[in-house]
Amino acid sequence: MDSTLRVRRLALLAVVATFLVADVGLAREIFHVQPLGIDFAPIWSGVRIALERPRDMYDFAAVTRDQDWLLGAFGKVRPFVYPPSSVTIFLPFALMGFWVAYPAFMLTTGGLLLWSTWRLSHRATALLLVLMLPPVWWSVLVGQVTFLVGGLVLMALSLRSRPILAGVLLGVAAAVKPQLLVLFPLALALEGRWRMLAAATGAGGALCALSLAMLGVGPWLDWLAALPRFSALIGDDRLLLAGVITPTGALVRLGVAGPALMAAQVLFWVAGAAVVWWAFTRATSPLQRLTALVGGSLLLAPYAMGYEFAILAPAAAVPAANLEVPRWPIHLVALLLLNLALPGAVALIGLLTLVLQPWRPVEPEAAAAPVSVTT
Repeated sequence: MDSTLRVRRLALLAVVATFLVADVGLAREIFHVQPLGIDFAPIWSGVRIALERPRDMYDFAAVTRDQDWLLGAFGKVRPFVYPPSSVTIFLPFALMGFWVAYPAFMLTTGGLLLWSTWRLSHRATALLLVLMLPPVWWSVLVGQVTFLVGGLVLMALSLRSRPILAGVLLGVAAAVKPQLLVLFPLALALEGRWRMLAAATGAGGALCALSLAMLGVGPWLDWLAALPRFSALIGDDRLLLAGVITPTGALVRLGVAGPALMAAQVLFWVAGAAVVWWAFTRATSPLQRLTALVGGSLLLAPYAMGYEFAILAPAAAVPAANLEVPRWPIHLVALLLLNLALPGAVALIGLLTLVLQPWRPVEPEAAAAPVSVTT
């Protein structure tokens, strides 16, 4: 074995060992302060409430009371804050018992993310790295929707020859977490992928129309009114604010407010749009486009937590699994940024920089090349 390759393999093993230690520590911390599946519980309860009394979907107190059996003495508000368009997507799981629905949801959506990763890498090492990353463990332990969003978006961006299917997948993802895909119309317009944009808009519109037919207009108005209240919950909780990974959240944590914060947010919007423009006007890989699209949206989002990094896990894991490329040390550093030890905004900006590498000519590596599916 080539000595350089041997050293790289040992370095990667050391990183995996470091992640395992971090994962165990993260699991201990989560189990110490909150119940297992705590973020899936509002989804499960919120959708069940929507079926019985839709006007209570965005009543924070009502949804929290519905989770008393799990929360016990946890003592914090646990609202349902996903848009009404997400109800039909979550519905099959809400019809199950919680302790069946929670693992079923994580296994199904986790399988989607891993399958999307495998299609681009065909390396077991890449899947292992994804599974070892602390944000991925965090998502599993709390029951987040990051695997669903990440798997759908990565699959959509890799289906170059199937614009309609790709658009539908992207539209479904946007119907679940629109704040993470707010820049997708710009991205597709820059590529001139009008059929994909139309399909995404149609799929999202169909889910919105279905929710209107099921629940009426009221829940949509209630959702819009709930968003500022949810932001206030995070902004007023110093513990939650410490885990926020967005630049806006970092400034709020530092006490920046008023016109200064608004001016900074304008700059973040410009930066997010610039990231998407750079990635989607060049022959970048699906992994780079995933990073630009979701990472760019995180730049301008007010708040997002560290588990959202699980969406970008394939973008760091797939290049790091290919030990033979000349730029491998850069990919290893990008992978290390997801250890949750750094301030979230620093890790986000670092990940965008190291995955996109805007200073280099774009030369997509074979492991991350676009995949066309024609069957």
